[in-house]
Amino acid sequence: MFICKTCQEIYDDSMRYSKDSRYCTKCGKDHTEFLSYRREILASLRSMPLEAKIVQTKFLIRKAVSIFGEEKCYISYSGGKDSTVLSHITKQLYPNILHLFANTTNEYPETLKHVQWEKNENGTNIITVFPIDTHGEIWTFKKVVKKYGYPMFSKRISNAIRTYQHARTEYTKQNSINYINNNFKKYEKYIDFPISDKCCDKLKKEPLRRKAKELGMDCVILGVLASESHQRERDWLENGCNVFFKFKDNQCKPLSFWTEEDILEYIEKYHVKVSELYDMGYKRNGCMYCGFGVQLEAPESNRYKKLKKTHPLQYSYFISNFGGLMINFDITI
Repeated sequence: MFICKTCQEIYDDSMRYSKDSRYCTKCGKDHTEFLSYRREILASLRSMPLEAKIVQTKFLIRKAVSIFGEEKCYISYSGGKDSTVLSHITKQLYPNILHLFANTTNEYPETLKHVQWEKNENGTNIITVFPIDTHGEIWTFKKVVKKYGYPMFSKRISNAIRTYQHARTEYTKQNSINYINNNFKKYEKYIDFPISDKCCDKLKKEPLRRKAKELGMDCVILGVLASESHQRERDWLENGCNVFFKFKDNQCKPLSFWTEEDILEYIEKYHVKVSELYDMGYKRNGCMYCGFGVQLEAPESNRYKKLKKTHPLQYSYFISNFGGLMINFDITI
């Protein structure tokens, strides 16, 4: 027996919606139609010219500030091009709005340099947050990997593998195996390897939330694009840009409907200074050793091969500490 996510009615297997078992047949069909309608809206938003998108983005930011107050809103700043564009737009409205930057201990040197430039030379109100464990000591990427596992392949795959490994009952373990088989069949061979999705939580999300709570913040403004991943697009389809009073965190995501091309056009048009990392051929500024998506990159030119050329010292540390894992994960290094 199952309980429908929407109507909360109990139903059996014969009434389960084939495309999504969380719903009964009727609610599942309704939800599919809703998502189809939302995809049309997203496509329409993405087709707008840049200037129209800027207007809409500013409207969404103003809406968040009107509800929570400028002193209760902050930008989650990564030092990357998306959050730098978000900062550039938001500061036109609220020049002194708070930015929180999470130093995950796994940042590119160019990212740290750019954050310092923003703070010291561009007048951006930035507080740097460090990951602290329950003993008051700094979490490091190496510590998190040792305790929880390596962030590999994708968040969904890593989460599924972690759920399997830590299942408390045979029923939960079997459900995890079924989920992996149905969604990530080719990754089943890694289910007993040290893989986990906890890294981002421990090094970024939790430190930011603690600091935001300490400062009395009520709403985070995020520079994420729905096009970045299947999960982010799904989140937009379900909830939109501004998601208030629905989950634990109130979130304003005013760039969600932008594309990568929009970001690059904005940077060029408005002469926005971004990290030197992008001049080195990188398209992302995330954590240096993160394995999410690396299996989709060309082996001879993946992020680790690029790291070897651009950051030999950091590459040497990576090989010394995690090279064996990469071999087990069938990743070219």
